[in-house]
Amino acid sequence: MTKIARVLLISESVWAFGSGLFLPIFAIFSERVGGDILDAGIAAALFLLVTSTMQLPLGAWLDKVKEKWFVVFAYFLTAAVFMGYVFVSSKWELFLLQIVFGVAIAIGDTAWDSMYGRNSEKNRSGRMWARYHALSGFATAVATIIGSVIIHFYGFTAVFVMGSIFAFAAGGVAALFLKNNNI
Repeated sequence: MTKIARVLLISESVWAFGSGLFLPIFAIFSERVGGDILDAGIAAALFLLVTSTMQLPLGAWLDKVKEKWFVVFAYFLTAAVFMGYVFVSSKWELFLLQIVFGVAIAIGDTAWDSMYGRNSEKNRSGRMWARYHALSGFATAVATIIGSVIIHFYGFTAVFVMGSIFAFAAGGVAALFLKNNNI
């Protein structure tokens, strides 16, 4: 595995752990800010629509530029979104943050996938992508259990702050190791 691919896997696993603390049970949070199950669905749909709409043009554009700083920017933007959840007091604020989250993921996933694919070992694409999915899935699974316990005892604010710290750390890891690589 290349050094760049390893750094990308580490940073993404850190991010997946942070987001896994709450994203799988996010619908419960939407109810706590005055929404209902329909609003949780709208929030999820806004995120997915923004992400999906932006990815095709971003992919074409990122083919022409160096993606590494877009990966770092996306981690930092998601850290801000996760911290923003602490201050959400209405479903409308939640919808706005979901749109910003969609932008961050569109940028981050598109840039990350491009870099990871380009830095995969020759003739080992299947193994590289399986490694990514296994690591991020495992990190999310462990975090979901831990996040559920934390939410049960301390509430959502604790996991939003923790998720923000992990997303910021992922951006820091990526920035630290990618800055010296001419990619």
